[in-house]
Amino acid sequence: MAKSFYITMIALVTLIAPLLLTSISSAILIQDVKSDTIYPGKEGQLRVEVENELNDDIEDVTLSLDLTNTPFSTTGSSEDTIDQIDSDDSDTFIFTLTTSATAKEGDYNIPYILTYKNISSTKKGTIGVKIRAKTNLDYSVSIDNPIEGEQAKMTLKIINKGLGDARFVSVKLIPDGYTLLSEDSTYIGNIASDDFETTSFDISITSLNPILTATIDYEDLDSKHYTKDIALSLNVYSEQKAYELGIKTKSKGMIYISILILIILTWFIVRTIRKFLRKRKSVQSAKSR
Repeated sequence: MAKSFYITMIALVTLIAPLLLTSISSAILIQDVKSDTIYPGKEGQLRVEVENELNDDIEDVTLSLDLTNTPFSTTGSSEDTIDQIDSDDSDTFIFTLTTSATAKEGDYNIPYILTYKNISSTKKGTIGVKIRAKTNLDYSVSIDNPIEGEQAKMTLKIINKGLGDARFVSVKLIPDGYTLLSEDSTYIGNIASDDFETTSFDISITSLNPILTATIDYEDLDSKHYTKDIALSLNVYSEQKAYELGIKTKSKGMIYISILILIILTWFIVRTIRKFLRKRKSVQSAKSR
């Protein structure tokens, strides 16, 4: 009977003990994480609030960050200790994180280990921190046939000089000094940092001073929307000026036709002169008889 009782108690302890340990472990938890948005080459604070939901105080609470495979470093130690967190209370660990000037924007997970002395337990997990970078879009325009009154292809180049990517980029034109022969809007997509994209429009030039007026829409990594209006002047010439500058040349077909006409006129003139000379010679011969 006694032996059976002891076996039953051992079995109950074996079953309940893991549950108790799990309950104790889960009672020490990270309640809140607040992180500054950190930009490349800058620093920001990471604040981690740890809450003690146990019925006992805990001592020597240590939070250690593993920054090994992340773009972050810290001006101090990546490990901090709080002497004591009372029962049903919380306290906050504060770390100052920095990034290199070439850090890529994105969402990163920093592994952590949370330990405390008087209750033998360890918690592991990850903390999310954002690196964000600003976009810096620059623009240029070119035209393949800059002559008033003629059709041309106008190309807009968008260069991203910033460290942040521009997403879902679209362009809408407002014609000024030209008539659009294609759609007035186009979707470009994403323009990565230190990269560029181009888009072209078919136009008919109606002025010597056309302007590429457009609205650029895009988003950043946090889906924040941006709108930018641009106005870029185009260099366009009259037909006469284009000939003078060598931008436009007469077609070879016209040159060939002109040469042919000249040959025909020369042949006709020579034929006429020869015919006149023969006739004159004939008259002189008749008189001499």
